[in-house]
Amino acid sequence: MAVHPRTGKSPEVLVKILITIIEKTPHGGATMEDLKEAYCDVKDTLPDDRTIYRNIRRINELFNPQAYSSESQESRAGAKATRSKAADPRALTISSKSDSCGVTRYLYTGRKLVSKYESNQVLLIILGLYSQQRSILKDHFEKVMSTIMADVLHRQKDGESFFAEIDEHVHVSGQGTIDSKKLLRKIAEIIRAIDECKVVKIDYVRTYDGERRTREVEPYGLVCRHGNWYLYGLCREHQQNRIYLLGQIQWLKVVESSSFTRPAAFKMKDVFGSAWGIMVVGDAQQARVETVRLRVKKGIAERFKAVSFHDSQQVRCLPQDEAEVCFEVAGAAEMIPWLVSWGATVEVLEPQWLKDQLLEYVQDIVSVYQ
Repeated sequence: MAVHPRTGKSPEVLVKILITIIEKTPHGGATMEDLKEAYCDVKDTLPDDRTIYRNIRRINELFNPQAYSSESQESRAGAKATRSKAADPRALTISSKSDSCGVTRYLYTGRKLVSKYESNQVLLIILGLYSQQRSILKDHFEKVMSTIMADVLHRQKDGESFFAEIDEHVHVSGQGTIDSKKLLRKIAEIIRAIDECKVVKIDYVRTYDGERRTREVEPYGLVCRHGNWYLYGLCREHQQNRIYLLGQIQWLKVVESSSFTRPAAFKMKDVFGSAWGIMVVGDAQQARVETVRLRVKKGIAERFKAVSFHDSQQVRCLPQDEAEVCFEVAGAAEMIPWLVSWGATVEVLEPQWLKDQLLEYVQDIVSVYQ
């Protein structure tokens, strides 16, 4: 009977380490420090060498449960994974070698990387799961990943019956892109352009007037908000950072002969971490972080206790089962449609300008029906 290797409690750590090694292999391989940094990105704690060895061993055993021959318990517990006696050196997905300076480097020596078609499927899965990490799976992402991997490894079920079983108990609905393949191609090309520091040329339809514009953009990153994907980067024509909804991009092409330098120490979280929506780009007023304070009536208050609508959300219980909810956000004007959706159950207490704009917004709606 085949024995399936354990993935450990953190399969996403294995994925991160494997991806790091694959990326570093064309450049001589990943060092122990590279792998520790990859581990730390996921677990927020610095591992020792033995932890990295054990994870490399698990990866090798995942790809080939027979990768290692019979060994002593001591060897299994602490020996370097890639230096343990293997049944066949070619059976190892990850192997090691010393460079000219005596530094051990870890190389991907498994089968050739997946085809572009398979890569796109993997990318789509990762992007789909990532948005859930920020919502329904928040704080439980690691457990869910463990469950998924265990199911893949141990439940050799027919695909049709597997999904039929899911459909019996789970129904998912909501907005989404109509042409997912087209969206995926755009995302894949943008990610390649970001990685290679190349400009993208786009044909873009502006949402507010329907006009088509051709732009060359230095891509800095991607943003996902409420199921919508956006490209963020420097518009070369206006020499300003702009944001483009991927659904409004009619065509996109990487300018192969181009290059650009990304701003030093740039992080997307620094731009959008405090934002309520996405319209904080290029607007100093919108980008200013301020406190938004709401009073939420009984009943609906329970909703705010159970759901986080923004990372900064703070809830304080009030008499009569009401609640006061505070946010520290940039671009608070983008909250208005969301605030209107709550009707009379949510009242804006501050800032005053937001109360005024909300009232004007509602009056404009009322005028349509008068």
